[in-house]
Amino acid sequence: MKVNEIELGPAGFVELRNTGTTSADIGGWTVQSCSGPATRILATISPSTVLPPGEYFVIVGSAFSGTAPNSLVVDTVDGTGVIVRNRYGAHTDSVGFSTTSPCREAGAATPCTDSSLGRDSTSRDTDRNSDDFRCRIPSPGENNL
Repeated sequence: MKVNEIELGPAGFVELRNTGTTSADIGGWTVQSCSGPATRILATISPSTVLPPGEYFVIVGSAFSGTAPNSLVVDTVDGTGVIVRNRYGAHTDSVGFSTTSPCREAGAATPCTDSSLGRDSTSRDTDRNSDDFRCRIPSPGENNL
């Protein structure tokens, strides 16, 4: 499960993608928001939520105006990045926007103005946010362009 795309703010979103070859039960997984040196739970995915291979799950801010099947609404997507943890609390993926963010993997991603930050169409993951994420046309729940 990868953080595939993110946009901050009340109209923002965090898109997760099942990059595996089998369906994944993501019920009980959490997405945590980072702020300074701390993290807080942004969303907990409902029990028995199963995501087929290649599909997306999107957490959207309350002011989000698009459409996103398989979504969960939160007040706002904020902070300096996000961490995805499985139901046992193990880190599965993260993206951070500053060198001090506890969400970042090696090499923080550069935030975008008026667009989202996403992986390429194959959801490439080198565990180096600065290499894996680029400014994109927002496409929550769809393949990144």
